[in-house]
Amino acid sequence: MVGVFDLGSNSFISLVLNGKREIMEDIKVTAVAFHVKDGYIQNCEEFKKDFEDMKNKVKKYTNNIHVFGTAIFRETKNGKDCFDYIKGDHKGKILSGEEEAHYSYLSVLWDEELNLEHPVVYDLGGGSLEILDGSSAVSLPLGTKKVKDMLKERNAEDVVRYIKSLLKAPSGQAAGIGGTFVVIVASIIKEWNLREIHGFKLTADELDRVMEKLFPMSEREIADLPYIPQGREKTIKPGMVVVKALLELCGEIVVSRRGYRYAIGWELEKSVPGGI
Repeated sequence: MVGVFDLGSNSFISLVLNGKREIMEDIKVTAVAFHVKDGYIQNCEEFKKDFEDMKNKVKKYTNNIHVFGTAIFRETKNGKDCFDYIKGDHKGKILSGEEEAHYSYLSVLWDEELNLEHPVVYDLGGGSLEILDGSSAVSLPLGTKKVKDMLKERNAEDVVRYIKSLLKAPSGQAAGIGGTFVVIVASIIKEWNLREIHGFKLTADELDRVMEKLFPMSEREIADLPYIPQGREKTIKPGMVVVKALLELCGEIVVSRRGYRYAIGWELEKSVPGGI
């Protein structure tokens, strides 16, 4: 068995795999991107505690633990020091943008439940939107934190139009990964049911109905909804704005609750060709 940690801008996620079989997954919304000041991550000790609490759950299954960081640790001035402090002596590293994109794409391509032959993957995080088609990767500064800042100065319709101006229609089946897609589907089905969420085909009409309900609500009111994980009330509105722009181009997006951690874990478990 292998334990894989994904330390990202919005959340820390731990995953335990036995071959391709998922044993457990745990998510802690940390909102690291909202703890950056003057280019430095604040409260690294707090994030270390979050990691240690999650690690103790993983160690009930395996001591074979690998830890990976993404954009927030690449882009901040003390990101590497903070990541190394959190990771401790475990294996792992901060992924380059190219590595993160590569494994995010493979997490969809190798997913036998989704069964998508030529996907175009939209990976929406706190810092960026990655667009991946297997032969190229484009990174745009359209993460939920940055779009939230845009919404302070423009209305949602204007931001949607701006985002669309930076994009083009995909050449293959669109797939979405990242917490925003998962939370949107949970809001549609009104249940935190990952089995129902994975593979859900999201349309613009369904998103519009959710936006009509959530946009008038305060973050406190959203946080009280039973299917919204704690912390996601900060990012769900800007995330929906990005996804609305994508859906107006794509028509439909297949949602994956998985991410790059699965592709790395499958490789480490030798469940797919290749190796880290």
